[in-house]
Amino acid sequence: MQGLIFNALEEFVIKNADLSTWNTILSETDLPSGGIYTAGGRYDDSEMMALAQAVCEKLGVDQATGLEVFGKFLFGFLQTRMASVLEGRKDLFDTLENLDNTVHVNVKRLHPDAYLPFFQFEYLDTNTGYLDYRSNRKLCSLASGLIQGCADHFNSPIHLEHVECMHDGAARCRWHIKRLGD
Repeated sequence: MQGLIFNALEEFVIKNADLSTWNTILSETDLPSGGIYTAGGRYDDSEMMALAQAVCEKLGVDQATGLEVFGKFLFGFLQTRMASVLEGRKDLFDTLENLDNTVHVNVKRLHPDAYLPFFQFEYLDTNTGYLDYRSNRKLCSLASGLIQGCADHFNSPIHLEHVECMHDGAARCRWHIKRLGD
């Protein structure tokens, strides 16, 4: 996993708790990297999973909720650092439809061997659609938060329903997304 995501988690913990809490989490978690993350570095997924579990325990939330809240935060964190990725995107659905050929193309350009999730958006009509997600990481709660963060960015209230889940044995996660107020 990219170091930038670890940097975002650190900022999230400091914002929602404090630096002391982050340092305690690092010292109490067995991390091959020693808890030192550079934005351009790559780190084993198991480190992120261990940190996510430790953060959720420290903050007193279940892991699904913690990952979703972090995902919403992560969208804003990434958007401020890579604003050009959203250039030309007109709204939430346009962004979701083009995730793999905009955001992920840029990541692959910088990190050719990066493992990326697969997203596919399908319009049902102008205000509703399905988003499919496939990933060996099965971080659908994080993805839910990212979707909500993107909706907030475009000031587009949504109803988000997770209708299929890999954690329940499905081959993919699928969300039904409906824009509200249009």
